[in-house]
Amino acid sequence: KQRLHIIQNCGNILLNIVNDILDFSKIEAGKLELEKNPFNLVTAIEEIVEMFAVRASEKNIFLRFDNDHSVPESIEGESTRLRQILLNLLSNAVKFTETGEVVVRASAKKQTNDGVEILVSVTDTGIGISNEVKEKLFQPFSQGDLSTTRRYGGTGLGLAISKGLCEKMGGRLWVESKVGIGSTFLFTF
Repeated sequence: KQRLHIIQNCGNILLNIVNDILDFSKIEAGKLELEKNPFNLVTAIEEIVEMFAVRASEKNIFLRFDNDHSVPESIEGESTRLRQILLNLLSNAVKFTETGEVVVRASAKKQTNDGVEILVSVTDTGIGISNEVKEKLFQPFSQGDLSTTRRYGGTGLGLAISKGLCEKMGGRLWVESKVGIGSTFLFTF
């Protein structure tokens, strides 16, 4: 039973890698189509935060979602891809944080005739990112350094995919960070 569980976990890891490569390829080729459907953004964020609650608790990390209540209850957009971005950012935040907290925040930044611009941030008290690493962080297959890759794992595609998805949704993704203090990943759409 234990060996079957290990095989299943390995299969899921490989499936995630293949899906990341396919998503990255679609973005690079300009073939990624986004759907526009109404959904509740606050509920979507809460569901993603809940997914990481157990892992954060196991590491004694405080995980929370702060909504400043300016976010409309219902928005129209691509909820699946938005969840994918949040999943990547929260996964990294919890992975690279040993003590402290991870906080997700959402707010409405500006209202236009075309809709509302939403800002979402994921802040952690993790290892932080140096300026030289920040420059290559959103490039495909790029990670902090070999020791980070060995210790934390990953393919280096999550942030590149997330950046491409944000841009496809008319927004952007960036990071503010200090080594040893933590990082804040912010994105708009």
